[in-house]
Amino acid sequence: KSMEDKLNSCKTYKVTYHKYEQSFYNYLRFIKIFKSIEFHGFIDKCSRNYTHHKTNSENEEGTISSILSYHVYDIIFKNCSGIKQITLLTISKRIMKMKSFDNLSNLCVLEIGEIQYLEKIAHICKKIKKIVINLHGGFNNSQLLINFLKVQHGLKAVYLLSRFKLFQISNELLIQMHSIEELCIKNFILPNGQIITLSKLKRLEITVSEWTSQTVATLLTVSCPILEVLKFDDSLPPLDVLAEFIKKTEGHLQCLHLDHPYEHLDTQVLLKSIAKSCPKIKSLAIIINITEDLNLLEHLLLSCNELKSLTLMSFDYIRLTLLQEVLRTIDENWKVSSEFSEYGRRIEFNKFH
Repeated sequence: KSMEDKLNSCKTYKVTYHKYEQSFYNYLRFIKIFKSIEFHGFIDKCSRNYTHHKTNSENEEGTISSILSYHVYDIIFKNCSGIKQITLLTISKRIMKMKSFDNLSNLCVLEIGEIQYLEKIAHICKKIKKIVINLHGGFNNSQLLINFLKVQHGLKAVYLLSRFKLFQISNELLIQMHSIEELCIKNFILPNGQIITLSKLKRLEITVSEWTSQTVATLLTVSCPILEVLKFDDSLPPLDVLAEFIKKTEGHLQCLHLDHPYEHLDTQVLLKSIAKSCPKIKSLAIIINITEDLNLLEHLLLSCNELKSLTLMSFDYIRLTLLQEVLRTIDENWKVSSEFSEYGRRIEFNKFH
């Protein structure tokens, strides 16, 4: 007897097919967001409840989850034509192969865990504004992504996130991203050996576990003339290289966040670059050598008079009273908002009016 027959004979669970178009009220048309991880958490809970008092429950639990997922996906994909945002990180290959995605034409935000998912929906989804590729494995078929991006009419944001391995974005893929306004890359690097201008990019977030000579070289070739937000998580490029990159933002930068408080030798060249090139900056998280950079910090604060949020990280102990005195002489509205790093090496200030 199949597991589906067992479910049908169970008083608690029964696989049925409803004609939603004949329902008194069609709730499915109001679904705007679907996230596979949360959905599978609910399915797994149902499966555990069914198998709680049964022998061989672990084997049956996986089978029941698979059956319930298959049927509920069928309902979702056939009836939820109003979905604007969907996350498909844990969806099975069987479901991707068998189910129709014809009702997802209104999709605007797409997050997937496998590039292969794009092959099934590329001819349907052409209104994507934001795509997130959250890889747990390889990136061995970028042509699928290239083909998908080619048919998008209003793409604004691309997130390329790799958990374990470093991948390089191809020239052809970069061409398809020329008009985006937001780019977030984790363990992805841009093509090396050519000048790259991202003329419409306003937000750039970079996470690289280690800046090799190749990754540094790619940063040197990139220009983002209207960039407003720049964030680095994990390790940082050489600060003199970062200073040169900031100069090429042509005064538009409003937010610069660096999150790596370990020792760097070129803090002064970076502070000088920010003071000269970022008159509109409002939020700054920066690394300083507290024993040598106070004069440059004072010059930066005087030059960047639109600054409202300041986070200082140092590889030596920060004397809070000394910093407060420096900030107070510039503007008495600067106040400490938090001091939370070990050894007193990270302090946040905000300007309150």
